[in-house]
Amino acid sequence: MVKKAKEFFSTYTLIIVVIFIIISIILLPKESVDAAYKGLMTWFTIVLPALLPFFIGAELLIGLGVVKFIGILLEPLMRPLFNVPGEGSFAYAMSITSGYPVGAKIVSRLRKDKVLSTEEAQRLAAFCSTSGPLFMLGAVGIGMFKSVEIGIFIALCHYLGSISVGLLFRFYKSPALNFYSSTRRNIFSAAFKELKATRSKNPPLGILLGNAVRESLNTLLVVGGFIILFSVIIRVLTTIGIIGILSNFLLFFLKPLGITSSLTNGLLTGIFEITLGSKLVAETFSSWILPKITVAAFIIAWSGLSINAQAISFISTTDISAKIYLFSKFLHGIMAAVFTVILFPFFSSKLQVTKPVFLQYPVLMMKDRFIQSFLFSMEIFIMIILFLLLVASIIAFFNYFKMILNYKKR
Repeated sequence: MVKKAKEFFSTYTLIIVVIFIIISIILLPKESVDAAYKGLMTWFTIVLPALLPFFIGAELLIGLGVVKFIGILLEPLMRPLFNVPGEGSFAYAMSITSGYPVGAKIVSRLRKDKVLSTEEAQRLAAFCSTSGPLFMLGAVGIGMFKSVEIGIFIALCHYLGSISVGLLFRFYKSPALNFYSSTRRNIFSAAFKELKATRSKNPPLGILLGNAVRESLNTLLVVGGFIILFSVIIRVLTTIGIIGILSNFLLFFLKPLGITSSLTNGLLTGIFEITLGSKLVAETFSSWILPKITVAAFIIAWSGLSINAQAISFISTTDISAKIYLFSKFLHGIMAAVFTVILFPFFSSKLQVTKPVFLQYPVLMMKDRFIQSFLFSMEIFIMIILFLLLVASIIAFFNYFKMILNYKKR
């Protein structure tokens, strides 16, 4: 009886919410069209050129077997720390350099290819969904808080939070601490054999490239749809006063923590959309910077329902639990906020809101912004792959020499 009532309530509540939003959009056509246009331009000028190289590159590297190659070399690092295969290093590296929702996309692809078990994919998804440094340093730090140092500090707390979540989730459905112990005689030989085997199973490069471009563009269209949809929803909810009502309700619980009404409004907006929420928090008048940075750190780690919906659209095609994923994102937000409070006394003297006169960007035409963003993303992608290969090589050499020393001692 309780189960049926719960299903009835959840089903019809969703229907009522959707009908309410549709009616609100019809009654507010000007606001809806304006919000949709801004969401579209955000996707086309910022998201599309920034993420396209990462999506295409990731698809190609997975198909060519390079991710498997890197995974075997980095297994001794990833298994003891996070209880996931070495391929998880690729997902995490792509996530922290490109930002949302690349990590969730790559984890879903690795699960579909059966590189990860269900439990390993769940652990990996928990901490491989992060914001990129360009957003935290550029958009939030410089653009919103007018301080490079604040952007760096938020990024530090953000990545410490994600690593902490990964360390906690290593125990997810893990009955014992399965510390990695290699039985391979030569880790390099095993990596090259896996690279050759994976490449032989996949289609020729031309077909692989076509599939990568098609899959990446389809994914980005889905991302663009979510950006436009939530841009309209947030504008409608703000216009009709729903955000304000919910903000006052939330303030009742957060006021004892020193959170003001304007900060609560920014937090609530950030629960829906990361950029708008961060902007409102940064513009809040406050004599103390810590509450603003703490709320911003939580919003960025939580990432907003808009980005979480994008991530869930990918992981829902696998057996990864969306509920556990959302819990991990909430936990990431809490951890990022906790690290902000803990580390603030050590950085407080440098976290001043001052406009950096040395960072003045010229106004660029849309075409120039698109090209520059695309080329910069390509450079970042190539650099992170080279870095991963370097780290993998160092770890592999270390294990190889350790194996030789152990052999000589016998």
